[in-house]
Amino acid sequence: MLCMLDEHKNHVTVSLAEERTEKQKLLEETQRKFQQRIQEKETELENLRETIESHKRSAQTAVEDSERIYTELIRSIERSRSEVTQLIRDQEKVLLSQSEGVLEQLKEEIDDLRKRDAELEQFSHTGHIHFLQSFQSYNVPPASKKSPNIALGSCLSFDDLRGFITQLEVKLQQVFKEEEEKILRKGKYIEMIPTPEYESRNEFIQRYQRITLDRNTAHEYLKLVV
Repeated sequence: MLCMLDEHKNHVTVSLAEERTEKQKLLEETQRKFQQRIQEKETELENLRETIESHKRSAQTAVEDSERIYTELIRSIERSRSEVTQLIRDQEKVLLSQSEGVLEQLKEEIDDLRKRDAELEQFSHTGHIHFLQSFQSYNVPPASKKSPNIALGSCLSFDDLRGFITQLEVKLQQVFKEEEEKILRKGKYIEMIPTPEYESRNEFIQRYQRITLDRNTAHEYLKLVV
């Protein structure tokens, strides 16, 4: 209670100053909490940006690897390459879409925290009467709001995807090798030999033989080019 007697005016000043000092300490603690929360949110924002960049690089690497692998395969798997590439891009798009919302929310929270911190800073320099009258409305700690998580677990790992594609490449190459060996075992070898140098045209005619190809008995991979 403030002393209202004229001779006790100093009591009013002393009481206000003491209470102001006490409340000032509480306000500084509240400001410290706001500043700590700002730092935490900024750390979250930076970590999230790094995570996004890492996933973008992984997605790009996965696309490049799939391009390299599928270009080494035959045309019959071109459709599979396109589907895998599209899968990577779709998951990257989903991740970026989720991340953009979280980024915007973090930015808004940081802006709100900064605004409140600025208001507290301005309020801390007001007069004693106004400071004490309005202290309760200003001395409100920042709300503890947890940022939403990005559902990365529902997405296929880009590293796993590269592993699957590499295994597919090995298996396909093995299949191609086995099938090639089967074809070579069933087919006939055509040996390329050097053309003999004949001394005369008559000698060439004597050695000449007409080669014919029976289409009914020829191997399916042998073609006659005229």
